Amino acid sequence: MDVHEIWRKMAKQRDCMLVDRDGERLRARPMAPVVEAEARTIWFVTDRRSAKDDEITRDPQVCLTFVDHSDHFHLSVSGRARVVEDRAKVKDIWSAYMEAFFPGGPDDPNAILLKVEPEAAEYWDGKGDIASAFELAKSMVTDTPPDLGDNAKVRL
Repeated sequence: MDVHEIWRKMAKQRDCMLVDRDGERLRARPMAPVVEAEARTIWFVTDRRSAKDDEITRDPQVCLTFVDHSDHFHLSVSGRARVVEDRAKVKDIWSAYMEAFFPGGPDDPNAILLKVEPEAAEYWDGKGDIASAFELAKSMVTDTPPDLGDNAKVRL
């Protein structure tokens, strides 16, 4: 799978988990990504009253995890994040989904941006449930590792 396919798969997802550091602990939370493959950037609109902006300012290393259950595809993306104050960009990427969190719309003063610039990714592109079950059963009978799909690390 090439880098363009990975960006395409990310762009299809409506949500992912954003993992950052809360002091010594890792913290994960669901977020709605806006993927701009051409710019090699993933945007999030977040609430300035949450801890995310402070955590990312202290430690910009983040991990995003994407899962497409219908395609048996899992993706982990590592990169750097930063807080961006850009009302025009908020308006540019605004969606109706965001309205639920920011009733004031894209002009809501609490709506700020997180910009993630991915550096590396690892994916697992699995087979369907029936094929995976067959591979597991076959491996038990033949004492060989099951072929559960493709796995690779990629520089983004």
